[in-house]
Amino acid sequence: MRPYWILVAVALAAMLTLPVAVLVFVSAPISSQETRAPRVVLSVASDKESYLPGEAVFIAIRVANEGNSVAMLSFSSTCQASYSVLATDGSLIFDYRGKVFCGPMLTNLTLRPGDARVFGFAWTQITDSGLPAIPFRSYRIHGVLLSTNPSPAPSAETTIFVSGETSRPSLAFTARTDRATYLPGESANVTVILTNIGLETIVMHFGQPCYVQFLVLDEARHAVYNSSKWWGCVQLLTDEILAPGQSRSETFLWNLRTDAGSPLALGSQYEVVPSFLWAYMDPYQRYVSRTDVATFTVAAFTG
Repeated sequence: MRPYWILVAVALAAMLTLPVAVLVFVSAPISSQETRAPRVVLSVASDKESYLPGEAVFIAIRVANEGNSVAMLSFSSTCQASYSVLATDGSLIFDYRGKVFCGPMLTNLTLRPGDARVFGFAWTQITDSGLPAIPFRSYRIHGVLLSTNPSPAPSAETTIFVSGETSRPSLAFTARTDRATYLPGESANVTVILTNIGLETIVMHFGQPCYVQFLVLDEARHAVYNSSKWWGCVQLLTDEILAPGQSRSETFLWNLRTDAGSPLALGSQYEVVPSFLWAYMDPYQRYVSRTDVATFTVAAFTG
């Protein structure tokens, strides 16, 4: 029996000397268990905050997935987003859905985490009744996602303002003399100025670089002198660009004589009218909203 007990003792010793693995299960704190879910967010933006009457309003409706899981968006038609225009009191001004055909069709849009989709629209400031939007008012642009899932569909708004008048080019012509009275035989410095008094930059086309000129009228309103007759200028198309508030001017030295070469009548008053040699008379002349003339007198000899 001794060999048997010896084998048992050896086996027990071996079990006690072998390493033993112990599995310990520790549950994670509840706060670290992140819930994975999509989060669909809608936003609406316009290209500007203020618009002139009749100016197109460009609208961007952006849908984004700000969650940490894929968002599966479902739609019941071919239209996936739309917008409406509301007055500040909430009354409906324009509804885009009433102006387009949305075919019945099941469509889907998949957005991964961080993905976004932008829908673009343009409102021409025409109301549902076919009339222009009333100026000097604010309007709310209400964008909506036309989804069946998520439901209710997300929406968002932005506000724009329509100003009171349409901006258009506006020019001022001015003529000036260096003195109000001249003696016989003297010369006058005549300055002609073209100024952009509008709110927009204007590009003008002239048939020659000597486009700044002036006329002189006598007391009977007859033209006695035209400066353009005495300027030998090449026929070269010239473009002039004037930003708001900018001016172009030219100063002439004039000997106070008529086109025929005769001296001006003594004791008479004359009017200097600015003129310009347009290559295309229209529409620039329609943009002239102010003309300032200069007057001077040729003194008579005193005995």
